[in-house]
Amino acid sequence: MENWRDQINPVIKSHLETQIKETTAHKDAYLRAKEPTKAQLWVAIANLSKQIFDMHLRVKLLEKALADIGPQKKQKDKGEDGAKALKEVLKKL
Repeated sequence: MENWRDQINPVIKSHLETQIKETTAHKDAYLRAKEPTKAQLWVAIANLSKQIFDMHLRVKLLEKALADIGPQKKQKDKGEDGAKALKEVLKKL
């Protein structure tokens, strides 16, 4: 019998495998649940939630950094390259 994971679209298959691997790291915990399959899904949801939260923090940090350099760019020589300014912000991060 063919594995159901082999039928997943290749565009998302690597993401699925990553989530399965990350969820399996908590196998000892969810196997102790009354319904391990449901607990496994909740662990996967928690992993996704944490990833979204972490990304949200990074975006906020980048937005703040870009806002901070905005007024400075106006004060500097107008010939300054925007990519160079962005690289400087990213180095600070």
